[in-house]
Amino acid sequence: MRVLHIVASLSSEWGGPPRVVQGLTEALARRGVEVSIFVPLRRGEENSLIYPKGVEVKTFKESLPVSRIWRVYSPAFAKALNKEIFGFDLIHIHEIWHHSHFVAYRAAKKSKKPFIITPHGALEPWCLKWKYVKKKIFAALIQKSILKEANVLHALTQREAKDIKSFVGDNKIAVIPNGISPEEFQNLPLPLEIEKKYPELTNKKVILFLGRIHPKKGLDILAEAFGKIVGNRKDICLFVAGPDNNGYQEKIKSILAKNNVLDKVIFSGALGGKDRLAALSRADMFVLPSYSEGFSMTILEAMVCRLPVIITNQCNFPEVRENEAGLVINPSTDELVKAITKLLENSALSKEMGENGRKLVLEKFTWDKIADKMINLYKNAIKGKINN
Repeated sequence: MRVLHIVASLSSEWGGPPRVVQGLTEALARRGVEVSIFVPLRRGEENSLIYPKGVEVKTFKESLPVSRIWRVYSPAFAKALNKEIFGFDLIHIHEIWHHSHFVAYRAAKKSKKPFIITPHGALEPWCLKWKYVKKKIFAALIQKSILKEANVLHALTQREAKDIKSFVGDNKIAVIPNGISPEEFQNLPLPLEIEKKYPELTNKKVILFLGRIHPKKGLDILAEAFGKIVGNRKDICLFVAGPDNNGYQEKIKSILAKNNVLDKVIFSGALGGKDRLAALSRADMFVLPSYSEGFSMTILEAMVCRLPVIITNQCNFPEVRENEAGLVINPSTDELVKAITKLLENSALSKEMGENGRKLVLEKFTWDKIADKMINLYKNAIKGKINN
């Protein structure tokens, strides 16, 4: 079976989808699936690209200035795809709204190849309100038709399946979550490794946020909550690890400064490799107070590293509450204050939740288990045997 994955970006700074594609395609390749990835290359991404092992990756430069209007616009991508698509059994398209996704749809229809679309949370209500006018126009002209014509729509959670159905009506929807490769987290660096780079962490309780600094991630709530918790305490540090999205970091810094706690917060920028693992090793808890998520990879990473997690209901991960792996709250400053305080004051509970989280991930959310489900979905899509 030969499967072509279409992604808008493989940059580590793009967010979760590139790492999802990396983990999934590597697991598929280990199982004998011939996997290729076609991806537009945005200016400045050359040094941050992720290359999955055992997977063919072809990049195509974006075309300016059109790509500023229609993201990752690339005529070279379209030309190559239309030429090579006949050699594949199925096309798996990741994310929506982008030029690459539209081109892949057109090529699949023209070549009569089955195609699957994974929106990666893009149809969640908060996301639809973001840049609402542009999305409403594009949805009416193109997007809804594309989704309706897909052989199957792949949702990451039951909540996302409902969002997809609300947007496009009845269609064939399969729910398969994201996963991680636990072997990447077997030998974590010693906590002092990250302290060498950030000595401010020494002898502190560390609250870790890991992800893009983007309005949907709820960092405004975290900044306000941290300001209320810290007060005169000198034993707590907030570690914010992730790339800044369009200058949003300055807004978060202004909230922290208003609460007189900016000096107790570290902004490390995007972390990769050993630094990312070291941050997870050193942290005492992981917090993701998002207004909207598809299925966060960072939650899985934190849990497999035995960190108790605090997430919102909008993270669409009810298993955290069901398995007592963390605290699930509404995106509210007051609720976040209570949740963080509860974990800070109860180390035994934090440790128990951390162990429960690791067990949950190893049982249900490894890429090898997810790849088996995806291969079955691919086979059924190729045979036209997908049921609602």
